[in-house]
Amino acid sequence: MKLAELSRGIADGRWSCRKLTAFCLEAIAENDQSGRKLNTVAEIDPDVWFRAEAIDREIREQGLKSPLHGIPVLLKDNIDAVGLHTTAGSLALSDNLAAEDSAVAARLRSAGALLLGKANLSEFAYFMSRDHMPSGYSSLAGQVVHAYVPGFDPLGSSSGSAVAVSARFVPYSIGTETDGSLISPAGASAIVTIKPTVGLVSRRGILPLSPMQDTAGPMGTCVEDVAAVLEVIAGYDEGDPATWNCRTAAYTQELCAGVGQLRIAIFRNSVDECGAAALDRAAAILTEAGAAVTEITPEMLYLDESTALLHEFKASLNRYLAGHGSACRSLKDIIDFNRVHAEQCLVHGQTLLEEAEALSGRLVESEYLKARASLRAKARAVLDGAFRRADVLLSAGPGPRGNLAPVAGYPCMGLPATEPDETALRPLSYYLIGPAYGESLLLRTAAVLEEALALICRPSWVKPGLF
Repeated sequence: MKLAELSRGIADGRWSCRKLTAFCLEAIAENDQSGRKLNTVAEIDPDVWFRAEAIDREIREQGLKSPLHGIPVLLKDNIDAVGLHTTAGSLALSDNLAAEDSAVAARLRSAGALLLGKANLSEFAYFMSRDHMPSGYSSLAGQVVHAYVPGFDPLGSSSGSAVAVSARFVPYSIGTETDGSLISPAGASAIVTIKPTVGLVSRRGILPLSPMQDTAGPMGTCVEDVAAVLEVIAGYDEGDPATWNCRTAAYTQELCAGVGQLRIAIFRNSVDECGAAALDRAAAILTEAGAAVTEITPEMLYLDESTALLHEFKASLNRYLAGHGSACRSLKDIIDFNRVHAEQCLVHGQTLLEEAEALSGRLVESEYLKARASLRAKARAVLDGAFRRADVLLSAGPGPRGNLAPVAGYPCMGLPATEPDETALRPLSYYLIGPAYGESLLLRTAAVLEEALALICRPSWVKPGLF
């Protein structure tokens, strides 16, 4: 059931925030720490029932103020929300109780959403160790398990946020991405996501990896839901300079615009036979819907961003910790804590943390300044060249096709291209890239594909329910 339908049900009294909260918590109780043991939830707000009752009273007295009013959501555990811890999956930060809402959490609360709790993630947004740390693993909360096939890699750092939606624990969630951490887990879990332009959604109050590439984004079961959530969390924030030039839109209304007169360029770099067939089908759907479909071969799909990320991680993490209440006040404190508690904290090592700590943390090194400027220029040159000939770039695969969009700070989007096969899971998603603040173009294109494909992406074990 879409968010709009849930909202109508709240409006006409068929259910309440409290009933939706009970539905979510019952599903979590049955299959998160027990049952299938998906381990997607890191923490539940201890005041969640009282908050749900207060929201219900607000709705009775004042009416609905947004399509998210009264609907529960999980936040990735690197996003600050009052009453909840922000740990990034690290035992070292288990005492980091947020004193203020992040801008994202504040916008969700203002829209009337119920912040149910936090979703597990790959520790420090999958930027902890080079020693084969699995996706979805954290020293504090353990391993996220795939909802369709337990042994399959849930991918990316927003794995808990993705699996929780796939398992229908919540109707939508919020994840973050630096490079692939929304797109990859969404693809693995056969759900929909959009990574916004960096600066469309405020970064304030999110435990950082790279200020140049970090952004929060919505994860849901359909394009319409993702658009509705993006409409709420996007916008100017005085506390985040990245948002000072942002351009928002009425994303849900834009879905009706279709793709007539849009120029959509398909790129097949490194696409296998299954991906090629999916792209052929997409080309036929979009052409019939009125788009001008062409083909393109972008060069240099992957750029080595490791130098820039190492420098930015130390600098931005130390600034974040200085303004929060954890006993660990710096990256060095975290490294030292992990060494003392090595049996639990260093199962997969901390090589990336140690490499970052060896740097100044002041972003003054020549190698950093040259690397970041070069990365951004190269990624934008390739994409801007493509966008002179197309409005949207489209590919298909089990994950993102390169990292040009995150390095450039441009929006990208993922949605299922086929229904998951639970006997031999091979996720296949469409991957769309747009120009800066081109989210509406991506959402319009994705909506046309979604409607034509009419896929049913739900694990067979999930009981029919409200969503």
